[in-house]
This record gives sequence, structure tokens and C-alpha cells, in this order.
Amino acid sequence: MKKTHTRHFETAPAAVSRRAAIQTGAALAAGVFAPAVVRAQQKTLVITQYGGVYETHFRKAVITPFEQMSGAKVIVKYGAPPEWLTSAIVNKDDPEIDVCILNLPTAMRAITTEDVFLDLPPERVPNALELDPLFYDLYNRKAVGFNHGPWGMGYRTDKITPPPTSWRDLWNPKYAGKVLLPDITSGGAYEMIVIAAMLNGGSESNLEPGFTALKELKPRVLRFFKNNNEPIPMLTSGEATICAWYSARIYPLKDSGVPVEFFAPKEGAAVGTLSYHVAKKSRQLDLALQFTNFSLSRKPQEDFANSMEFGPTNKFAKLTGRAAQRVPSHSSLLRIDWRVLAPQLPKMAERWQREIVS
Repeated sequence: MKKTHTRHFETAPAAVSRRAAIQTGAALAAGVFAPAVVRAQQKTLVITQYGGVYETHFRKAVITPFEQMSGAKVIVKYGAPPEWLTSAIVNKDDPEIDVCILNLPTAMRAITTEDVFLDLPPERVPNALELDPLFYDLYNRKAVGFNHGPWGMGYRTDKITPPPTSWRDLWNPKYAGKVLLPDITSGGAYEMIVIAAMLNGGSESNLEPGFTALKELKPRVLRFFKNNNEPIPMLTSGEATICAWYSARIYPLKDSGVPVEFFAPKEGAAVGTLSYHVAKKSRQLDLALQFTNFSLSRKPQEDFANSMEFGPTNKFAKLTGRAAQRVPSHSSLLRIDWRVLAPQLPKMAERWQREIVS
């Protein structure tokens, strides 16, 4: 059954009587108006967004400049990626969301869902050709990556010398009882399985060495954190000294005075990527494609990446200031093939719960 939603679409204006016009004016003055009338005056585009500091930087770098350039209004829908994908599927014939911005692994479900999202070849999104292939070909050109958050390692600089350099350092016995790793609910657990597999001769299609290595590491782990707030007090106090975590979480701790450092391991840093998925039957399809193409252009990519200190997906975007020091280069990224992982995710999550954290 199709969901009922509140989005109103642009309709052609009809001739009205003088009395109706007066009534409409009175309604507008009272703050009650017909949305169709407003949309006839200004096109609107509905996108998803994550809120908080991310949205603050995104509005400044992308939404506001696009609105000024296009004359359109961008409306933000909050929530969570699985919820947005469900909405896109249920309402695929009359979408309430024009552009879904999804994370991994939700994006992998999106690109394998038939007849919901538009394919995005360069003919539709020319700036996609400026992307590192990791953020385009990964989605089989059915979506485009907007930014990436590096996921690597952090450590207490006052507790660990010499500095660690490799993912293998998590298994070093001298850090036993001081290691923090993500649980499946906090982001990074799937990547950790793949990384552990790769360190031991496995791959995305051969994860058994990863589970074996993580079971060996399990007794030395202080905590498998269930959300991204849990590591903060343990790293701050020094109870934990080494971890696998996002740069965007470690650097704020450093900036607050905690002696911690983030680094991309020599094998490569994994990435948390957000991608654009355009509704195939959007009533604002041209506008949705224009917004997507604009977001991939060099200036919004640079403005967002440098203010948020996240990685751009446009390979020509230049990082400056602290972002240039803190964001790993594309050449140092670990290129996990989520297309291979996607069918395995339910079983991976089940094995993680049963064999690693139980």
C-alpha cells in the first residue's frame, strides 16, 4: 500500500475569480496557504540530510549556493538511511524524496533495487567524470559519492611509542586490554572483518581468515563500542590507548586537548561514504540531476571538505589548512568492494554477534 505523505507538487495555475483571489490573499495573510500556489512560483527539491554539524557545513557549501544559482528551494528530510530507502521503494511511483543521500551499506541495497533510482551515466551527471572511480564505479554508476569520512586508527600519543603504523598493531600483545573496536551498531565492524581477512590472506569473498583473526583478538579488546560516544571517556582517561575509529571522531578529541592522533594505516584507511541516489520518477528530475551535478563540482566539494575536514570525492578538489593535513589522500584509501560484500552482510552480522562479541 502506498504511504500517505505531505509533499505537494507543482501544478499549473488556473484562472480564478476576483472573489477567490481575495479569499486566497486573506488565507495567505493568515498564514494558511495552498502549497501548490507556492510551488508554482518556486521549484522545490526534497533531499535527505543527517543534521548537526554535517548539515551546517553542507548547507553553507552546497544548499545555499545551489539555491542562489538555480532559484529553487531545497527542503531537507531528516531520519535514517534505511527509513529513506524504504520510503523510496514504497513511494517509487510518486516519490516524496527527490535525492536520497545514503551511507554504506544502505547504498548497496539501493543500487540493486529495481526501478526506484535513476542510472547516473556521465551524460546525465557530467561532473561524475571528475570523481575518483572509487566513488562512482563502486555504485555501478547508479549513484555518485559526495564525500568520504576516513576510518582508520587512533592512539594515545603519551602512552604509545613508537607510533603504530599498521592495522596489525591492533593485535600487538602489548596493547592487550587497551584496544577499542566498533560493534556492528556503530559503523566500522564490516570493514574490520574485511581488513582482518586481508591481513591474513583473505578478501571480500573470503572472510574466514578475518573471523579467525578477530576471535584471536577478542580477549585483548577492552570494549566493542556500540555507539560513537562510548570511546570518548575511555580515550580521554587513558583506559584505552589504541582504537579503530573515524578521523571525524578522533580529531575533535585532539582539538579538546586529549593527547590522541589519527592515522591512515599503511595498508590503507577505509572510508565511510555518502552517496546521491536520484528518484527515477521524481517530478523534479531535471532539478535533481542539476543538484547532483552541482554537488560534485570542484567548489562545493572544496568548500565542504575544507570546512568539515572530510574527504572530497572530486579528484581535482584541493584541500587547504588543517584539512590538507588531516584528510588522507585518495591514494592511501583502502578500496573495499562493497558490491561483493552486500549479499554477505546479514550473515556477517550474525557471525559477528555469535562469534566475536557474544
